[in-house]
Amino acid sequence: MSTRSLPPGSLFDRYLLSEFLRFFFLALGGFVGFVVLVDAFEKIDTFIDYEATLSQVARYYLNSIPFQAVLVTPVALLLATFLSLGSMTRFQEITIMKSAGISLYRMFVPVFLVGLLVAGLSFVVTDWVMPGAQGRAKQIFEQEIRGRTMQNLGSRMNVTYIGQDNRFFVIRRYDVPRSTMIDAVVQEFDDTRLARRVDARKAVYENGVWMFLQGVDRRFEVNGWETADSFDTLRWDLPEEPADFAKQEMDPQQMSFPDLRDYVERVRRSGSPVEAFVTDLHLRIAFPLVNFVMVLIGASFAVQIRRGGIAIGFGLSLGISFVYWSLIRAGQVLGHSGTLPPMLAAWLGNIVFIAIGIYLLLRTPK
Repeated sequence: MSTRSLPPGSLFDRYLLSEFLRFFFLALGGFVGFVVLVDAFEKIDTFIDYEATLSQVARYYLNSIPFQAVLVTPVALLLATFLSLGSMTRFQEITIMKSAGISLYRMFVPVFLVGLLVAGLSFVVTDWVMPGAQGRAKQIFEQEIRGRTMQNLGSRMNVTYIGQDNRFFVIRRYDVPRSTMIDAVVQEFDDTRLARRVDARKAVYENGVWMFLQGVDRRFEVNGWETADSFDTLRWDLPEEPADFAKQEMDPQQMSFPDLRDYVERVRRSGSPVEAFVTDLHLRIAFPLVNFVMVLIGASFAVQIRRGGIAIGFGLSLGISFVYWSLIRAGQVLGHSGTLPPMLAAWLGNIVFIAIGIYLLLRTPK
C-alpha cells in the first residue's frame, strides 16, 4: 500500500486537536481542582482559626495554581492522549486512516507538537511565573492570614551568606539598622581547602570598610601549619555591603533559571558542594520535557488498547506518572548525594522513558 501524506492543518489534524485539547483542558482543570481541594481541607482549620477572609483565601490559591498546574500538566497530557487516540482507535478511525495510506507517525504529529509546545510553556511558567507566584502565596498565607512577619527589619538571626572570592559568612545576629554583625565567622577557601577563618565578637561597616572587633584571625597553610592572631580591630575591605546581609536569602527552589545558575557559581566559588544545586539546575530543563515524553508514551499505548475507555486511561495515566515521578525523584536524590553526575541524575527519568517511548513507537503497527 502506498503511503499518502496529509497537508498541515488538514481536517484530520483539526479533528484530532479538538478532541485532544478538549480532554486535556478537562483533565487539567480536574486535577488542579482536586489538588486545591485537598490542600484546602488540610488548611481549613488554619483559615477558620485566623478568620481568613474569602479574598485572602482566593488570592492564596490563585497564586498557588501555577505550581500545581506545572505538576499535574504531564498527567493531564497523558490522560488526554489516552482518551483522544484511544477513542479514535476503538471507533476504527485510526484503522480507516491507515487503510487510506496515512502513516501512524503522521497522525501523531499534532499531539506531538502540542506536547513540545506545552513543554516550552511549562519551562516559561516555571522560570518566570512560578517563583513570584509562590512567593506571593507564602506571603499571603504567613503575613495576611496567620499574621506573622516574614522578615524582622530590626535584625536577622542565624544568617548564612555565600560571599565573593570563596568566602562563607556565618552570623549569629545581624543588626540591620546599624549594619553590624554580632558573633561573626568568615571562612575563606582556596579551592576546597579552608585557608583562613576569622572569628569576631562584632563587625561594623564604617566608611565603606568592615571593621571586625575582638576576635581571632586564623590562617591554615597547605602543609598543615596553623597560625592564630588575636586582634582588637581588624580592617577588612570586603566586596560585600550591608544590604547583602540585610535581605532575605531566596530559596533556590524559587529562583529563576539565570538566578539559580548565578547562585551555583557563588556556591562553587565558596568551596561548598554544588552537586545538589547543579542537579536542580538541570532539572529546570529536564522536567518540562516530561510533558512531551508523556505524549510519546501515551500515543504508543493508546492505539494498541482496544477496550477500557476512561477507566483504563485514568488508571494507566496515574500509574505511569507515579513511576515516572518516582524515577525523577530517585535521580534527584542520587544527584544531590553525588552518587550520579548531576546531569545524568536530572535526566535519568527522561532517558529511561524516552527509550521506552521510542521502543513502543517502533513496535506499534503502522
